[in-house]
Amino acid sequence: MEVLTISLDKQFMIYSFDTKDFYNDYEKNLSDGMRRLNKIIALLKSKKKFYKMSRKDQVEFLDNLKKEIKKSLKNRKKPERNIYDYCMNEYEYKEVVKQLRYYNRMYKLMKERFKEDLISNTSIRVLRDEAVKDFNLISVFDSVLTRTIGLNQKEISKDIIIVETKYFEVLDSLIENGFMYQDKKYICYTASAGQIRTKKTVFIREDLYKQYQNSLMCGLLWKDINKLGGINVNKYLAYLALSNSATDEWKGFDIDKVIVVDDFESLVNCEVDYIDHETFKIERKVMDIPIEHTDGCGMMLPKVSKKAFMVRAPWVKGLLMPFPFDKFIRENNRKVGFGKYGKVKDIYGKEYHLIKDGIEIILTKSQFKNWKYYDSWDDYKTKFKMHNCQVGICNVEDDHPKNAKLNYQMLQTLTDMTEEELTSISKKTVDKIKAIGSDKETMLEVLGVTVHNRNKNNYQQALEVYPELLKDVHSRETLKKVKKSIVQKAKGGKLHIDGKYTFISPDLYAFCEYLILGDKNPKGLLRNGEVYCSLYGDKTKLDCLRSPHLYREHAIRINKIEKEMTRWFITKSAYTSCHDPISKLLQFDVDGDKSLVCRDELVVEIAERNMEGIVPLYYEMKKAEPELLNSRTIYKGLEAAYKNGNIGKTSNNISKVWNSEKVDLDMIKILVCENNFVIDYAKTLYMPTIPEEIDRIKKKITNQKLPHFFKYAKDKEVDKVQVKNSSIVNMLDHIIPNTRLNFKATDLGNFNYKVLMSGKIHKDNTLRDEIIKVYSERDLKKYKMDSDQSNGDWTGDNLPIYQIIRNEIISVGQDVEYIVDVLIEYLYEHKKSSYKTTLWSCFGAEILENIKNNIKDSSVQCERCSERTEIRGKKNLYCVDCADIVKKEKAKARKERFNNKNMNAS
Repeated sequence: MEVLTISLDKQFMIYSFDTKDFYNDYEKNLSDGMRRLNKIIALLKSKKKFYKMSRKDQVEFLDNLKKEIKKSLKNRKKPERNIYDYCMNEYEYKEVVKQLRYYNRMYKLMKERFKEDLISNTSIRVLRDEAVKDFNLISVFDSVLTRTIGLNQKEISKDIIIVETKYFEVLDSLIENGFMYQDKKYICYTASAGQIRTKKTVFIREDLYKQYQNSLMCGLLWKDINKLGGINVNKYLAYLALSNSATDEWKGFDIDKVIVVDDFESLVNCEVDYIDHETFKIERKVMDIPIEHTDGCGMMLPKVSKKAFMVRAPWVKGLLMPFPFDKFIRENNRKVGFGKYGKVKDIYGKEYHLIKDGIEIILTKSQFKNWKYYDSWDDYKTKFKMHNCQVGICNVEDDHPKNAKLNYQMLQTLTDMTEEELTSISKKTVDKIKAIGSDKETMLEVLGVTVHNRNKNNYQQALEVYPELLKDVHSRETLKKVKKSIVQKAKGGKLHIDGKYTFISPDLYAFCEYLILGDKNPKGLLRNGEVYCSLYGDKTKLDCLRSPHLYREHAIRINKIEKEMTRWFITKSAYTSCHDPISKLLQFDVDGDKSLVCRDELVVEIAERNMEGIVPLYYEMKKAEPELLNSRTIYKGLEAAYKNGNIGKTSNNISKVWNSEKVDLDMIKILVCENNFVIDYAKTLYMPTIPEEIDRIKKKITNQKLPHFFKYAKDKEVDKVQVKNSSIVNMLDHIIPNTRLNFKATDLGNFNYKVLMSGKIHKDNTLRDEIIKVYSERDLKKYKMDSDQSNGDWTGDNLPIYQIIRNEIISVGQDVEYIVDVLIEYLYEHKKSSYKTTLWSCFGAEILENIKNNIKDSSVQCERCSERTEIRGKKNLYCVDCADIVKKEKAKARKERFNNKNMNAS
């Protein structure tokens, strides 16, 4: 079995609706009326609030409103509000108050009538035809689900539909009865953890579900689960949603070379802050803490893959780490002089010889989620093969892990940091901001043209081949947007540091001692306080971090790189010791969680200072109870998850405490504990009650506004955040500069737009004007478009609307090459457009091909003057003129060094 590199380049267009799209006519009329009333009420409330403001605040409010209106007009949107709506006298104010009372009463009556109808409507709901519009299209990545049911990449699919919940009464009906669209019935399929956060549910055509359910669920149906007492509903939905994860197919996967064994768990003796979840009393004590070291992690032989990656299969998820357990067996057998080792038992008690039985992958019980519903591993394997089940892989370890960024959560816990220290930590970010517009390499990097980006879009690939494109006004406009985004994120705590994100792995040598040698207290290769990460040198002090970072969670560890370790630990992951409570400090599993491993000396020094006296938090969580699977329990499970899934609220409250004038560390501990119960509530339906006296203190803090820097970190409005205080992240507001870009200082070479063309334009300008007309109309009317990067790796090419625009332009009736040439000449020569996102997103593949055809493989940009020149040897990347200048400069430098050497000698 050999795993190939992950591409994740396939996307499919499907529809996403919300519950209002399933109203009957009566409900829709009521809903429209309520929406109109809401707008009136919102305006009246705003006017009432405006009247009570001080004159100074009124002026600031109107200034901000003017900016909003200007921005709306620039984006061709109708402004929500008008400045003149706020000009009123005392008489008008009294009228406003009177109207507000009237409309509030009317809204309340209408809402009651609306809810009554939603509840009483027991018929199968029908998706409204007018809801099926382009703006409801979304794109989803390829997954086990899309491959199994055979979605077509070139067509808009109606096999899967996403529904966002606004009214639970409608969701209840949709789950209980399904819904109809074009004579097809749709039923509830699942909701992933990410979808639960946004209250989105996946529905699938009932006929397709019946056809493929055995393949998606490996022959395990509701009746089989219910026979054995049921399952926790939300766990079931999460496991089923594994098929919906973005993956590439693991081709050639052989399940006969896989077994499942028990996890490696042991007691780790350490000091903790123990929190009683009933009294919320915090007690510092030394305890034996049970730690499941392999929670979510399995092993594979390096011949399967030398890189770590995540795996998804029916009821199976987690991380697979390469580890030569066959070599481990042979070496230990040589030590004792005979074949003593190699036999292991799976979780069902069946014995295997890892080498003789050809086992290449060892999964752990924690990875096989529904193991208890199968008679044996052979039972699962038989059903897996019988129903043609698939395995998907994702998040393959990167060959070149890129430098990472700190975030505000990690910064805000370093409460004694000085402004000078923060300024020093921010230097890399500040230098990058200043270099945008003046340094070609920085420009390319912030636009995502880097070795780390394995999924470059067509525009990024074009920049890679033809960097002269940076000189075009579209690139400059894009750079302005990117620079603005970087500045905003930096002021919100995103700072470049010397650190990298990498998988967290247990000490797999210790796991093999436990599993293969039978040692129940294995020594392993790493001691407490040590990690192994090949990205950094031996004895380097590292700050190991993980998001979310809520408590003070800076794990300062010594990087241990020894020859024996390099034989066994072959990935770039951060390997942790089985004697170390680091997993409790950073709150991680090893199912694919990543750590930001930071080598930045100043950050490590400050973190070590702040971690004095800090120990891991420990509290006992409730277990989730099983239930019988049916439409009622599915709805109840989703309702609980959707109504109580606001994890962000608690973490925001924690940020309020970290950024207050006096940090209450005990309150943070309690809120972190509470946050974990919130996360687990959907599964356990258990939420502890905070004692009244603690709750009073909590409310004093949490009722405050958000920290000031949230206006940058989370784009919050000014009136939603506190006045700026001197907390650590707030200081970035004046440390991070917002300099103007100066493109004139940069030599980018000569840009020629004809390099982007195929040369298909000819004297016969057939339909030329029609092509331009269709393009311009669709470009103006396009819906939500976004060309901003997500971590510099994506620029919005795959939005479904672009495929629709492309098809409409092509339908004019000319070949694509001719259309592309017409549009390039129009936008680059005649209109000189600053905005060409639609062109590149619709026809980027053709433009990229044209560039490759027009630029010789043997030519490069001169490294000195940026003019295009022929390559004259591997090391000589200068044009003829610059080569002579560089040669003379080097000779002069050599002569100066020689003279200085003689002077020093004398």
